[in-house]
Amino acid sequence: MSDKVLSPVWQALSQLHADVSRDLDLVVGALGDADRRMAGGKGDVWVGDAAVRWGADLAGAARDAARRARAFEAYVRRELAGRAREVTAAQADNEMRQLTGRLPR
Repeated sequence: MSDKVLSPVWQALSQLHADVSRDLDLVVGALGDADRRMAGGKGDVWVGDAAVRWGADLAGAARDAARRARAFEAYVRRELAGRAREVTAAQADNEMRQLTGRLPR
């Protein structure tokens, strides 16, 4: 049986998951301050009918950005969990070729 080595794909996914997890709260809250200040057009930065419509759009965009960021983190976590941490040297070589674009997927 061949010795196992760390999977390049697992390593890349692990680093991606660490990066995404580290920045998730920042991304989720990116539009939160503006949304709170707008308060659906009733806040302290802009008032009136146009502000109400724009505030509703902003609130929707804030929710959508948060939902997408959380979904992406969950996707990366599932992909990482579905990969073997260690593979054979031949598999690792194949994975590295795929990651660098030298081998079609």
